[in-house]
Amino acid sequence: MRMKTMGGLVLLVAVVMSTPAGTAAGANSSGTKKVRCHVEDHIQEFPTASSPGTVFSFVRCPAPFGHGIQHATFRLTPKTSTTGTAVLRLKAYFDTGTVSGVWRATYRYKNAKTAVFKQKVKWTGGTGAFKQVRAKGTGTGVQRGFLGEINQVLTISRL
Repeated sequence: MRMKTMGGLVLLVAVVMSTPAGTAAGANSSGTKKVRCHVEDHIQEFPTASSPGTVFSFVRCPAPFGHGIQHATFRLTPKTSTTGTAVLRLKAYFDTGTVSGVWRATYRYKNAKTAVFKQKVKWTGGTGAFKQVRAKGTGTGVQRGFLGEINQVLTISRL
């Protein structure tokens, strides 16, 4: 009996340890599910007046999505020399399907190389296991040169 209990405890610890910190998701009574995702952006090219910028990212979300990569294009619309808006169109690639969507953000440069931003995130569809996915949420991030770190909270309304 003691061996059985110990085996169950080891299994429980393994499951808990394999769940990334901050990525717990839970369903509420309306059938929606909240998830927390982390995105590490690597800008390949900043946008110009005639062409959008490109960015590749590493994405970490809880199950059923998991870890993936993302490709996106984006445009910036400056309002002042240090503030503006951005629109980013994305496609994230996970093991069992893709997710497509858009980020709309406001940004503010703190100095010549560092910007902070807030975003509204919308997932509008996908492929494979995520063909029907729909989600909305928010994100906050910091962009330092070509590297960005973003934390998002999304409410999945359809999976």
